[in-house]
Amino acid sequence: MARSGDCSDAEWSRRVELAALFRLSAHFGWSDLTSTHISARLSEQPGRYLLNSYDLMFEEITASNLSILDFDGCVHSKGHVLNEAGHIIHSGILKARPEINFVIHSHTRAGIAVSAMPGGLQPLSQHAGFVRGTLATHGYQDSTAVADEGALLAADLGNNFAMLLENHGLLVVGRTPAEAFIYHYYLEMACKIQVDILAGHDRPIRIGDDSMAALADWGSPHGEPQGETQWSALLRMLERNQPDYRS
Repeated sequence: MARSGDCSDAEWSRRVELAALFRLSAHFGWSDLTSTHISARLSEQPGRYLLNSYDLMFEEITASNLSILDFDGCVHSKGHVLNEAGHIIHSGILKARPEINFVIHSHTRAGIAVSAMPGGLQPLSQHAGFVRGTLATHGYQDSTAVADEGALLAADLGNNFAMLLENHGLLVVGRTPAEAFIYHYYLEMACKIQVDILAGHDRPIRIGDDSMAALADWGSPHGEPQGETQWSALLRMLERNQPDYRS
């Protein structure tokens, strides 16, 4: 497939950014077969957003095979398969947070493990410090079986940029693709580190409150979006190894 003639420059740019996020997620091991999802708001088309088709692995996703959905759940892309849970989650967040353009939801092994631990993410690493200041929690619910689950997710997320979905996984948001990526990267790394530490000791050293406050300031989403420095390097990696993501 290739870019269609009726796709604007703005839409194509957003498609390429989202395809990059999918390929990076596959590269870093964040995918779960064809489940989980990443979305991007179509700023020129109010009430519409891009999402992956449910029948594609993340490594297969390109700019041109992403689905267009509206907030009512209608798919505006022929031959694409709707992930109902994905629509509920992403439309709920995007409707509630107009400043947010990207949402990542994952089922990583470490993310699920930490989401099921009493106390959630603990102050055990710099990576945890980066996200704990903007981290929320949402109790487990079947996304497709609870009325207004999207709105409930958004309410629990509040103004934060990351969330533990208890017994389920991770959710992060960003104003840019770089920001969404970097919050997921640090949250997932923090979860891996915590699982490793607690596997070896039940009374680990914890970072003090003053130091954690400084780390939270470092990871704060206030001001310019996070992750821009790393994003250009990540795109260069994709260009070397998976340039077809732009197709």
